[in-house]
Amino acid sequence: MELGEDMKIEIVEVKGKMDYSSILDLINAEWPKEFGEATDLEKIGEMENSSNELDINKFLLKDNKRIGWYRYSRWPREEINHDFAHTFDIVVLPEYKGQGFGKLLMNDMIDDCREKGFKNLKSRTFMNNEDSIRLHQKCGFKEAFKVNDSIVWEINLNE
Repeated sequence: MELGEDMKIEIVEVKGKMDYSSILDLINAEWPKEFGEATDLEKIGEMENSSNELDINKFLLKDNKRIGWYRYSRWPREEINHDFAHTFDIVVLPEYKGQGFGKLLMNDMIDDCREKGFKNLKSRTFMNNEDSIRLHQKCGFKEAFKVNDSIVWEINLNE
């Protein structure tokens, strides 16, 4: 996708094991205060521990610079059933927020899930994350339920 004459925007998938140290700026932009204070090494460790070879990782590039990222996987991962997918991460660097890049990433994730045959995509947002709540609403997610400090969203991918 091209936006303007000087700006090239693209979304690319990265296959294989992620090097989370290379995207620390994105991890820091996403890290919720509910997870507590953590060093960069602790954050990288948490990301590595939560990742899996089944995860799909895609980056939003603007003029070849990574400005956004999402990660999702089938859910639960242990199930062979591929009906459900779950978001793990979706983030845009702070200086690029409010420009439609989050919606672009979320819609790409939804399309990718549909192409892979998933029937439903679930996502979780902390209740105080107003940007994420608006993004989920704009992209057609419906509130499934609330638990503790979070909203669990879902979107039917067959519609």
